Amino acid sequence: MPLITEIGFDPDQKPSLLLRPPMIQSALASRGKKGLRISDSTQHFLFHTFDQDGHRIRLLGAYDLHRGPSRGLAVLIHGWEGSSESAYVVRLGAQLFRDGMDIFRINLRDHGPTHGLNPGLFNGSLIHETYDVALQSVNLWREMRYRKDEDSVIIAGFSMGGNFAIRIAGSHSISRNKIPGLRHVYAISPAVDPEKTTRMLDAHPILSHYFLRKWFESLKIKEGLFPDLYNFGRLKDAQNVMELTDRVAREHSHYASASHYFQSYTVRPEHMARIAVPLTIMSAQDDPIISPDELSPMADLPLVRMVLTRYGGHNGFFLNGHPAYLDLVRPPAPERSN
Repeated sequence: MPLITEIGFDPDQKPSLLLRPPMIQSALASRGKKGLRISDSTQHFLFHTFDQDGHRIRLLGAYDLHRGPSRGLAVLIHGWEGSSESAYVVRLGAQLFRDGMDIFRINLRDHGPTHGLNPGLFNGSLIHETYDVALQSVNLWREMRYRKDEDSVIIAGFSMGGNFAIRIAGSHSISRNKIPGLRHVYAISPAVDPEKTTRMLDAHPILSHYFLRKWFESLKIKEGLFPDLYNFGRLKDAQNVMELTDRVAREHSHYASASHYFQSYTVRPEHMARIAVPLTIMSAQDDPIISPDELSPMADLPLVRMVLTRYGGHNGFFLNGHPAYLDLVRPPAPERSN
């Protein structure tokens, strides 16, 4: 798999021995948020859209805007059981804000403080509503900023959010309703094969226990808000994430099994071949839940830049004192006029 060297850091760089283990790297990804913020004033907006069945959907997002001019807008998407306040999202947002960009952070359905906004459950196939809110967020930003189509917009997603970012790039490329000014998409540790990711996650007892607990807690919040629709108590005996996924899919969706559900948002090379916007994928060889061979077929696509680091775990990449994705995800250079 080809490596890109013009990225501001050495992808083979070795962190200190203390920070080198992939589980340490992965844990650090969600740590260090105390005292970290993007701006002095965050504005929250509720966006309305519709799912593919025509049901009204509401998603919550947050803007951090410069008081003066900005270099563009960065749309950031968190991972599964994360939120717009996840440390890795805030960390990247703070860096890009310092670099002059405005920031929009989306909360996927049932993430962050949004369980009560919609009666339906989150699932990874919900690209339609996510794309539409990303589009709305850019259009609203342009209205607030009095900006035009040539302005610079980037999208960056982590883990499952990286999966969504790749699919947004695909939707943008074939949609007649394109995201104006979209210049680059970044996918950090993207879960392109969610079934394989879940099996690898369950192979790590600590990770399996953590995400099983987090997801069940999320489901219980949903049940408390919609007691007439849900009773998840009988799912408490699920032994791992795969088992809970399978039972939720069978009992609370139109999917026949976990595998059927995972296929609905697996990213395949033939899907990526239609992407017509520059896309950078960053992953680590030692990621405990993403296998490098999932990404290999995508490395030769013309608009895909693949950055595969030797170390970094999942969403970590603490190679040189700070996460290396801060050196990778950059504001676009101004377009040259002819």
